[in-house]
Amino acid sequence: MFTKSRFRIATILLSALCIIGSARALELGAPFTDNAVLQRDMAVPVWGWSKPATALTVEFAGQKGYTTSGNDGKWMLQLNALKASATPADMTVSENGGETRTLKNILVGEVWMASGQSNMQWLASKCDVGAVLQKQIAERVAAGKEKPPVIREAKVMDFFASLQPIERATGEWHDDGGNISAVAYAFAYQLHRELGVPIGILNCSFSQTAIQAWTPREGFAGGKDDYTKAIYQKVIESDPSTPEHKAVWEKFYQEVETTLVANKERVARGAAAQEIPTKVPGILNDNRDATWLFNARINPMIPYAIRGCIWNQGYANMGEGIVYYNNLHSMIRGWRALWGRPELPVYFHQFYCPGQNGESKNNPDIGSTAEMRMGTWLARDIPHTGMACQIDIEGAIHYTNKTLPGQRLALHALKNHYGKEVATDGPMFKSYEVKGGELTVTLDHAAGGIVVAETGTNSKTGLAIPTVIPNGAEKVKLFNVAGEDRVWHPARIVKIDGNKVTVSSPAVKTPRGVSYATGGVGSQPNLYNQAMLPTTPFIQYDNKLVTRETWPDDPMKIAGVVPDPNAGGLMEEYRKMPLCSTQFRKNAVLQADAPVIIWGSTIHDWGYEAKGKAEIQFSFAGVEKTIPVTPGMREWRFMLPPMKASREPKTLKVTFTIDGKLAREHIAEGIVFGDVWYVAAPALAMKFSAPEKTAGIVRMMTRKAKGSSHDRPRRFSVATSTTPENRFASYWEDATGAAAALAARLAPSPDRPVGLIFMQSNKEKATPDAKLKEWIAADCLNLAPGLMDDYKQLAGIRPGNEHYDANVRRYVSDWKKFWSDYVPEMIATKRVPDGAAWGKYPTLAGGVTTNASQTWNVLAESFTPGAFKGILFLSSPDMVAEDGGALFGEQMSALANCMKKRFGGEDTPFHYTIPAASLAPKITKPSAIKGRSSALEITDWQDGAAIANWVCNAAK
Repeated sequence: MFTKSRFRIATILLSALCIIGSARALELGAPFTDNAVLQRDMAVPVWGWSKPATALTVEFAGQKGYTTSGNDGKWMLQLNALKASATPADMTVSENGGETRTLKNILVGEVWMASGQSNMQWLASKCDVGAVLQKQIAERVAAGKEKPPVIREAKVMDFFASLQPIERATGEWHDDGGNISAVAYAFAYQLHRELGVPIGILNCSFSQTAIQAWTPREGFAGGKDDYTKAIYQKVIESDPSTPEHKAVWEKFYQEVETTLVANKERVARGAAAQEIPTKVPGILNDNRDATWLFNARINPMIPYAIRGCIWNQGYANMGEGIVYYNNLHSMIRGWRALWGRPELPVYFHQFYCPGQNGESKNNPDIGSTAEMRMGTWLARDIPHTGMACQIDIEGAIHYTNKTLPGQRLALHALKNHYGKEVATDGPMFKSYEVKGGELTVTLDHAAGGIVVAETGTNSKTGLAIPTVIPNGAEKVKLFNVAGEDRVWHPARIVKIDGNKVTVSSPAVKTPRGVSYATGGVGSQPNLYNQAMLPTTPFIQYDNKLVTRETWPDDPMKIAGVVPDPNAGGLMEEYRKMPLCSTQFRKNAVLQADAPVIIWGSTIHDWGYEAKGKAEIQFSFAGVEKTIPVTPGMREWRFMLPPMKASREPKTLKVTFTIDGKLAREHIAEGIVFGDVWYVAAPALAMKFSAPEKTAGIVRMMTRKAKGSSHDRPRRFSVATSTTPENRFASYWEDATGAAAALAARLAPSPDRPVGLIFMQSNKEKATPDAKLKEWIAADCLNLAPGLMDDYKQLAGIRPGNEHYDANVRRYVSDWKKFWSDYVPEMIATKRVPDGAAWGKYPTLAGGVTTNASQTWNVLAESFTPGAFKGILFLSSPDMVAEDGGALFGEQMSALANCMKKRFGGEDTPFHYTIPAASLAPKITKPSAIKGRSSALEITDWQDGAAIANWVCNAAK
């Protein structure tokens, strides 16, 4: 049946053929450029595009190949197997009666594809490959001990991510060793040193990408497990030719319309409007979702002749656990299907040890990262693959020691494809037996016996080559054993005998389980075979693999370790939930003599509502309250009656329960009542004089997050992360610096604590400081006539108004056009219609160009509603730089009234600085600020003394 969707694709294809037919440029596939390395000893496909039905000839190394382009303009032929050659040669591609292209400096050798995320992308010049390995090579070359290695790398240069597979892309080959992938270079050098032929690397990698992003649709299609089937379902939901796509998108459009209609009723009765569904069907979570990176970075390279593939990745999948096994199967299955090579070799790394800190992670571990390593180990069941363990490599996100991991991958290639007698695997668990209180593990791949070694000695200034520790068994602290009670205890090595290691613990009379290095190794002493390859982590109980799914205890019982109440169950699931907003933390200062609204979130940090009967229990200063969480409720609030100023600390306790079970708990001790000021400060440093020492309580809360602006309001945290204890979270501390200088002047007496919420913007080197409109909340921008366009843009992404409804309907229209025109054209032509390097799709905020409100979103939103003694706003040069201050008056009026409204009402005093005419020649003064306010005219942006004196008077 010829569906409308297929008719549309056919129409686009015919249109594309007309475009191709009118073009005269001869185009080659992405890998075919000057300086390419071709694969030896196998047929070499060569392809490209021309006018339809054009006869073409390809000449190389004495061969001539002939072909004719098809109706779509694409052509392809195969050269017969080539002999390795490091002598540069030309390849000529010519159209019959048309254009001729000559590729220069072509070599023939061994070609491998290298893929993964940033640690595969990482350049040789930025790690030990450049600092040590390449220097050693240069020294040997200079001494005449070896010839310069011939290693080249190719990349797709113009595209990174695409919703559908593309073929038309621009590639480039180079031989700049410092700018080649470090892991791939170390791998390639080992091959070159052993084989003496040119090595080519197709570098198809990019940072912050998950394994799913590098997996083609065909890989997921072959999955039999529910996990893989679910991903494939999302993939086909993003194909407009499938019935699955039609079903889910019609449902989505209907949900959008239903929400808009319901919002009119909600607004009419004074209720809050709801946003339209925030997640669309398919693989559109972002442009690093499943298949996107494969489609743009690898697909244009296929079917270039390669020997095999290497893979280094994991950071983006650390939280997913053992399903890495499923993903490796899908990725490799897909690569093989599209290359048309069922036995295409793929060698992959087992994840290294990020953040390994000495012996802190030596307890047994079946967490997500440990299980990801386990899934990788299990994936060796894929034929024609191999795993290189990196368990003895540690570092930050981008570890420095990349030579050794690359060399270990090369061992698999050298043995399996080039006939070299080398060991490829480190010791791996085979079995164990128990005699009395001792447990003896038998390890595979341990011919010649086990040794103890460590990489720390050579990791900082060398290549992390393991150093043997003679008689070092007692230094290995990576074993644990468990008895019938399933409590794990540290175990020592009793003896090492060949491929057997006997361990015991005085606390376990009859061991039933054993764990080794599941939390990682890093630079610690650990076990190697004679080839100096490390032992892969393992955990077994009753000679069966232990996983989170099979182990009955959550969390695991570990001797001497008090279980973390946040680990496992609801407490684990809701550990990131911002139960209380930014201000209500340990050692907080809250406003005295005024009602204070304490509030926080009622939804999971991933945005979904609790399933079951959810309640908030509130306890503070003798006030107890239970707050039911109702459907659609996103925040809880409790208004605390006025409290007198006091230095006596109080404790706030808020719990969140689901069906009576604790899911989240927030305890904040040391809270006092006094005067709280909100200070909005520019990035420039104020020259305040040091404050006099005070006996009173003077605390401040400042921005710890790196950024100070964002396009969406951060409702519960100044930082991007809402995890309460994240390292960028704002917290209360004793006031210091400029904040202390101000706070000391605002303290009326030692018995009345002062708290300063001192939110300072962050001026980047090449960008201006925040302008006034960036400090105004989106719903207040219409208070300034000159900001109406900004207001309408942002109203378009906030539900409950006509601008939002119109924007949503534009958004839906864009999606329909995306699926009817843009994607079918991409599918038909195998190219990106508009050349978008990272792919594109409609977004609700697609029409937003203003940066208004972005500073408010980060530095103020999570403090509203608030109760404050006063608000202090300090102006900066960039606020008047564009217009000389002509709009300062109306925008400052809007800003003041907005902060008053959102921070507690018109009665809140608002104090601000205004530049004199000498600083802003067109300055206008605010004339519409409601309630109490005062202004200080300044002639020096950094005159902290004048500001401090003015603050002191304003506070009286």
